[in-house]
Amino acid sequence: MHKREAVWLFDRLGKIDPRKLSPILNVGSSTREYRELVQPWIQDVLVGPLQDRGVRIIHLDLKEGAGIDISADISDDAELERLKALGARTVLCCNVMEHVFDPGDLARRCSALVPKGGYIAVTVPYSYPHHRDPVDTMFRPRPDEVIALFEGVEVVAREIVEAGSYRDQVKERPWILFRHVFRFPFPFIGLERWKRSMKKLYWLANPYLQSCVILRKTSA
Repeated sequence: MHKREAVWLFDRLGKIDPRKLSPILNVGSSTREYRELVQPWIQDVLVGPLQDRGVRIIHLDLKEGAGIDISADISDDAELERLKALGARTVLCCNVMEHVFDPGDLARRCSALVPKGGYIAVTVPYSYPHHRDPVDTMFRPRPDEVIALFEGVEVVAREIVEAGSYRDQVKERPWILFRHVFRFPFPFIGLERWKRSMKKLYWLANPYLQSCVILRKTSA
């Protein structure tokens, strides 16, 4: 998650009565270390401020680890039933859809986890380089394409958010540019990795863009 993406989410979710949001199920949350140290703005800008408003957040991930409350596979029907029992009123699904082969199925499962009147917050890259976790299907939808994956919802907010660029990473670690320079003459060593490396240079001059959507469920 990018910092501007986290800011956007809190700006919108923070305006909703906490009693209507809580508890939030954070799908694909990763570990506490990731949320607080690797990408500290997740805790500082989004999770922490929501908790300060009295919102309970349940962190869900496929893997186990410190700060992950529940380890489960949302794509498994039996696991989905177990997750329904948590009584989430909001699902947070950030930067997950590009890592599954059927985003429509993920959308249906996220929707099934909240009651009528509940909320679903989704972010997905719109313009962003290939990134494996462990796969990236290159699903890069516009907000309206994300919304179309859901049935029985109304739109609370939608926007394409600028979320920085590769230039920001280069400013922090300028030596990473040398990786591209060294790889350029040797495409035959690993063509796919070479292509990804060269394509990444596009984002030196072009911003990362995130499709951000908040929906309210209108049907049971």
